[in-house]
Amino acid sequence: MAYTFPTLSNNPSVEPWKEGVAFDPTISSQAEGGYKQTRKRCTRIPDKWTVGYKPLPRADKILIRAFEKTVGVGSEIFQWINPDDNVTYNVRFAGPVDYGMHGMSSIWDVNFVLEEA
Repeated sequence: MAYTFPTLSNNPSVEPWKEGVAFDPTISSQAEGGYKQTRKRCTRIPDKWTVGYKPLPRADKILIRAFEKTVGVGSEIFQWINPDDNVTYNVRFAGPVDYGMHGMSSIWDVNFVLEEA
């Protein structure tokens, strides 16, 4: 079954947006003479994104929470459109989504990390 990240009423916030590689693929060995040998562990290096929505209406928070449960947090792959480059990526949640009440119960801060599948 193909999943797609839900369409929300807001775009992600600039803060805490981050992007980079999902892990360091470098394998290194230190020689007795002080030299270091390195090589890549794998041929493909997936990306990751830290995404936050601040503030987010309660209805959108409920939508993300239901989606998180549908995909079993990081168990299932889903399609997500990166708002920075407008490219669709196959991703999964790298861990549970973080929900924080923003002053009142109708406004939320929602943060999560996505890993390219």
